[in-house]
Amino acid sequence: MSDEDTFQNFLKQLGERISEDELKSLTSACQEALPDENKDKIRKQKDLFDLLQKVGRLSKDDLNYLEHALEKICRPDLVTDVLDYKESVLGSSEDSNLEVSGPARKYKAMDKETGQVPDDIISGLTKITLAPPPTSNARRKNKESS
Repeated sequence: MSDEDTFQNFLKQLGERISEDELKSLTSACQEALPDENKDKIRKQKDLFDLLQKVGRLSKDDLNYLEHALEKICRPDLVTDVLDYKESVLGSSEDSNLEVSGPARKYKAMDKETGQVPDDIISGLTKITLAPPPTSNARRKNKESS
């Protein structure tokens, strides 16, 4: 099997795991890369993958954009599949966690049995601080003003 056949087979398998709703979300996540006149033509996962290839955002040697888009739609399992494909087919180095940046590092480093991520990976990620929930007085005021 050629590299291109392996790549197309990978995309087919990946596409089978993306629901119709997720396809809409994935298309939206890729909107800046897609020409407006082609967005309405995306009916299947293959349509999106073909268009991303046509505009130069996806190739057998470069899956970074797809990886990022899958992160945007909160599919860490598919991000991990992309990372595994890159490692096995493209021959990434043994310590591929150093090559993977951002949130994808935690998916790649996650223990598949326990779901735990090593502390050194977590500590390297940016932490988000959430605002405290509104007090009950604030909720009442919002209800009264509605």
